[in-house]
Amino acid sequence: MNESDLLLIVYKSLRLPFLVAAIFYITYYVYKKRSKEEMEKPKYRMLEED
Repeated sequence: MNESDLLLIVYKSLRLPFLVAAIFYITYYVYKKRSKEEMEKPKYRMLEED
């Protein structure tokens, strides 16, 4: 087993947990209460301008 095989194994074993953690963090960031209120402000401001 050479060095490139070891790197390939490490890469393949860590990419799925990293992807799951990234998706979980994005979901948490979008749906937490304070952030949700901040994300809705432009919508209401645009509706008031019309």
